[in-house]
Amino acid sequence: MFSFFHSKQQDGRPALLKNMTDVHTHLLPGVDDGAQSESDANDILQFMHKMGVRRIYLTPHVMADLPGNTPEALRQRYEAFVNNNPPGPELRLAAEYMMDAAFTHLIKKGLLTMARQHVLVETSYLSPPPRMKDILYELSLSGYQPIIAHPERYLYMHGDDYRRLKDNGYKLQLNLFSLSGAYGQMAERNAILLLKQGLYDYAGSDVHRLDYYRDSLANLSPSRSQLKELERLIANNHTLWQ
Repeated sequence: MFSFFHSKQQDGRPALLKNMTDVHTHLLPGVDDGAQSESDANDILQFMHKMGVRRIYLTPHVMADLPGNTPEALRQRYEAFVNNNPPGPELRLAAEYMMDAAFTHLIKKGLLTMARQHVLVETSYLSPPPRMKDILYELSLSGYQPIIAHPERYLYMHGDDYRRLKDNGYKLQLNLFSLSGAYGQMAERNAILLLKQGLYDYAGSDVHRLDYYRDSLANLSPSRSQLKELERLIANNHTLWQ
């Protein structure tokens, strides 16, 4: 393994982040457990831009515990934020949906997506939701492409579970900083294995705070083979910016 920051452009930025499209962030201020103010969000955005990130999906949590996070309310908050946002990365709005009891009702109303039909979904870390297979199937039948956020972090998932998701046509999104140990040893081990097996489709930061992003990036030390696979995932990210 070698330090991620040993692989740099001439201007000192990590080469992997050059022109990156980040597909998972919590930077829409004041709507979830991510950035709480416009100032905090802008500080993170400017640091990410300095590191080379050029396009960012804002993906606030949508779940039963946050009933105010409707598409209409989030769009209004997004418009107000981008109108006050200084120059930096390009921004678009999507969402990260918890597959809870209310989710199937949201599908019928229309979801916030990436590239028209790709939708980021998550579950509890401890256990799958009831009827998870049926929910994902209904999502697909409704014309959406499910992207499972950070599967390496789910305690109930094991090798065959990841493969079944892939065999059913669902996409998997790596939390980039799982590889730096930011979510514990189990998530790190799972991320290394899934990356080695080529099961991931996209990579995102899942950034909530500036210190988290900066420290996790500094601790990221992928091997050369992992870097090659990460480059593939980040290239795939660009296809979601259509």
